[in-house]
Amino acid sequence: MASILSKGEHIPSITGERASNDNIPLLLTFPHSGEYYPDDFCPDPTLSFEAIDFPNDKYVDELYQARKLLGLPFIRANFPRVYIDVNRHQHDVDPGMMASQESWYGRLLPTKSGLETGTTLFWSKTKSGMYDLYDRKLSQAEMKQRLATCYVPFHQAVAVALEDVKRKNSSVYMMDCHSYAQFDSKLRGGGQRPQIDIANRNGQSCSHEFTECVADAFSDCGYDVTINGRYIGGEMLLRYGWPKIEQHVLQIEIRRDLYMDEESREKTDRFSQMQQDCTKVLEAVMAYVGQQRTT
Repeated sequence: MASILSKGEHIPSITGERASNDNIPLLLTFPHSGEYYPDDFCPDPTLSFEAIDFPNDKYVDELYQARKLLGLPFIRANFPRVYIDVNRHQHDVDPGMMASQESWYGRLLPTKSGLETGTTLFWSKTKSGMYDLYDRKLSQAEMKQRLATCYVPFHQAVAVALEDVKRKNSSVYMMDCHSYAQFDSKLRGGGQRPQIDIANRNGQSCSHEFTECVADAFSDCGYDVTINGRYIGGEMLLRYGWPKIEQHVLQIEIRRDLYMDEESREKTDRFSQMQQDCTKVLEAVMAYVGQQRTT
């Protein structure tokens, strides 16, 4: 994988910044936008980079680049989701991927959907299930290494950031930022997905008002928006979305054809407009959460 990441290059597993604007209780997370493939990844060498990278939420962190000028805190995973997926539960592990049959040090509670699509904590499939990601089994040692160096630090960083914002403001709002392919897989019918889908675990991970604020902000920019229309949200919402203690978390999916070519992995001429619209969304959400802080 030297063509993806130079051998010996050290990349920290996460990147983040604390708020420079303490009056706005808003945090952004990017669990799937990492583009640095560690040396020990070692997928099937016959796969193209484009196929391996297809599930990546590429450029999503750049779409919300205005977060830095606006002084908003953020946490970004630098590793790709196919290496280890931080939006899956720690115990969502497929035992069929393990080289050793010795007892796993944790629990083995793979989700049915993850087993069917090859998208458990450690992915076994890529590009909508079209390709096997590995031509080998994974050792338990490398699985535990990925947990220790990527999964745990990411969630520790998110928990610390949430607590930091909440301590200063008594409440915290989090936008978990994602993207998805234009069409569903053939297994799921192949239909075209909504341009924007807002997920909130069917109303359980944040207030209704926060959901409406984000949905309206994208609608005002001219996008087709659904709420829990395609996904209801993953581990990030389950773990951190607790409105009863003033932690409001939702997931935002932006359809990739709005700003990039899914096959070539390159930005299109629509990228700049999508970035400008995401800036407008951030400004609208900031106005909303700032008002909640003062009421």
